[in-house]
Amino acid sequence: MKVIIDITGQKIEDGLVGFYDGKTIFFDVPTFLPNTVSFRVWGAELDKDFDWSSYIDLEKDANIRLLKQKAPSDLITIKGYGVLTFNDVVAGEINISPYDNLEFLKDSEGRIVEFKKKWAIDRIDEFCFEYWLDTQIYFPYGACDLRLYAKGKATFEFDTKDCVGYMDYLKNTNKWETFNGYLNDESLSTGTALRRCKEQE
Repeated sequence: MKVIIDITGQKIEDGLVGFYDGKTIFFDVPTFLPNTVSFRVWGAELDKDFDWSSYIDLEKDANIRLLKQKAPSDLITIKGYGVLTFNDVVAGEINISPYDNLEFLKDSEGRIVEFKKKWAIDRIDEFCFEYWLDTQIYFPYGACDLRLYAKGKATFEFDTKDCVGYMDYLKNTNKWETFNGYLNDESLSTGTALRRCKEQE
């Protein structure tokens, strides 16, 4: 079942939806920032206090009902894609530190390589809300600090069929089903890419 959460004016780092610690965003860095910014996220998590009754009928959604019965105080992780959308985006900035074989890429002098870009920072005013994601990005694969400044509505959409218990997700020893599960998506990577990633373990 599709669910759309209104996260307008909520601080990402302490809101109902989490994108830190092993989450991956699929944000294609544009030359010019569009008015509406929308991108996929793998592995987002929902706060234990998330009010499911405001979005779905628990009697009709067996997966969520069973998850809440099994561990009512546990976080819920989305083992799949969700979609973040920000409207009336005014400005933004991104800082990416690429990984090299599971470590940060460094230059010839041993300094961590960083890619930075800013969009219309001078247009930020008191009516803008800052949405800050401290996460990782698919390409170039690395640590990512993304800040978007918007005046419009912000939402997060996901499918309840992709929801699993946080501890089940965390303790699964096969991270190619969890944290790196998106590599099984043939539209993003090839079997060769997946094999190479596994060989680096």
